[in-house]
Amino acid sequence: MIKIHIRRNEAQQIIACSINGHAGYDEHGYDIVCAAVSVLSCTAILGLQSVAEQQGIYENSSGECTIELQGAITEKGQAILATMVLGFQEIARQYDDFVSLSET
Repeated sequence: MIKIHIRRNEAQQIIACSINGHAGYDEHGYDIVCAAVSVLSCTAILGLQSVAEQQGIYENSSGECTIELQGAITEKGQAILATMVLGFQEIARQYDDFVSLSET
């Protein structure tokens, strides 16, 4: 199962996201659920760095991804992260046996 945790600050801004695990929907290399989560998180990181110029810690490896914002929170960064969360919500809705999404 893929576990996605979104963390927000007191102003409800998204300040961090952690992703761990594998969906197990299909065999390695054919798992569309893992691929979908991976594409969303990788694209969000690219957007945060290149479009939003949002400072942060960004780590991505097989089965793990960490996004942790630092410095001033940018409006563009929040738009990118909100879009990423919408994608995760839809994936979790469609594949609830394979993806767990939580927020604090």
